Amino acid sequence: MLEHLQSFQAALIHEFFQLYEQYEQDQIYACALVLNEYLGFEYLAISTRRSLFSEQEDPAQYLSDHDKWSVQKWRYRSQPHQQHLNQFKRLFTDYFQQCHIFGHPLAQQYDSTQQNHLQVLLNVFQQARQALSNAYGLDLSSMVFFMQVAKQPQMAADSARQLNAPGPLLEEFLAHQQRPALLDASSHPPAIKLQQIDKDLLIDLAQLLEIEPYDYLEIAHAAYLLTLEPGFIDSNLYIQRLIHSIAAMDSNEQGLFALPKDEIQQRIQQFYAM
Repeated sequence: MLEHLQSFQAALIHEFFQLYEQYEQDQIYACALVLNEYLGFEYLAISTRRSLFSEQEDPAQYLSDHDKWSVQKWRYRSQPHQQHLNQFKRLFTDYFQQCHIFGHPLAQQYDSTQQNHLQVLLNVFQQARQALSNAYGLDLSSMVFFMQVAKQPQMAADSARQLNAPGPLLEEFLAHQQRPALLDASSHPPAIKLQQIDKDLLIDLAQLLEIEPYDYLEIAHAAYLLTLEPGFIDSNLYIQRLIHSIAAMDSNEQGLFALPKDEIQQRIQQFYAM
C-alpha cells in the first residue's frame, strides 16, 4: 500500500493544479478531499468567493451563506472521467475494506487501525498542500483545506485543524461545523417554480452552447436575440439576468464579462435543481 502513496500525492497535486489554474482569479477559499465510507477517493472539490451570493447577485445561481461550507453544493470539482485520482478509488477502497472483517464500512469501526489509515491519508494531503504552497507561493491563510469522509462528520473539523494554521477563515469553518446538522427549513430560500417560458428559454440557451467551436461573440449575440422573444419579459427574473449576462460577454475568455461554457451549463442546471 505504501508504494502507492507517493503517486497518490502527485495525483492530488495535479488535480488541484488544474482547478487552481482555471479558477484562481475567482479567489479560491476552500479545498476538500472527499472520501467514501471505506476511505476510497471520490473527488477533489474547491469553492470560490465569486460563487458566493451577495445582495447584488442572483441567489438562484450562487451559493447562499449557509451553503458556503457545503461541499456537495460546490460547483467546481475534479471530473470523474479525466481525473488522475480515479485509479486510486478502487485501490484504497479494496485495501481498507480488507482490513475489516466482513467488509464492514470503516465508518462503523472506531479502532486504532482505522485511525492509522486516516492519518496516512491526512499526511499525504498535508504534504500535497505544502507542495502546492511551494509551487504557487500561495497565501495558505486564504484557503481552508479539509477532508470529508462519508458518515464521519467530525472528520472535516479534525482534518482542518491539522491541515491549516490558525486564522479567521479556519475559525469560521470550525464554527460552522459545530452548528446543528439540520437547519430550520425557514432559513432555506424558497424553491423556484419554472413556467413553460422559463423551460423554453433554458432549453434554447443550452442548445446555443452546443455550437462548436464555442465563440463568445456568437453566443452573446444569440443570447441578445433571446431577450427580444415576446415572452422574455414574463420569464423568471433570474433567468433574464443570466441571459443578459451572457449577452454582455466580451469577445474572448480573458474579457471582464466572459463566461466559460461549462460555467453557463452549471448555472442552467442549478435552475432545475432548485
